[in-house]
Amino acid sequence: MTRALALYRRHSQAALVEMQSELCADPASRNTAGGPQLYIDSVRRKLSDIAQAITYHLDDKRAAAGNPVPTNGYSGRNSKRRR
Repeated sequence: MTRALALYRRHSQAALVEMQSELCADPASRNTAGGPQLYIDSVRRKLSDIAQAITYHLDDKRAAAGNPVPTNGYSGRNSKRRR
């Protein structure tokens, strides 16, 4: 089981958003070594997992409302017709 799936099963969407806000506001999570990254590696990994878990919650809400989003890729354009 992935970390994102474990977070999705353990926490509600509101709790995940709160965790995300706390991580972003924590000064210890900032990258002080320089470089283009805003956060240190472990925090970026955790934020990515939280974002994926929130996406799982949103997918569930869409499916419950009766309009699920297809997850099998983009199907709006026939890409073989480019010339």
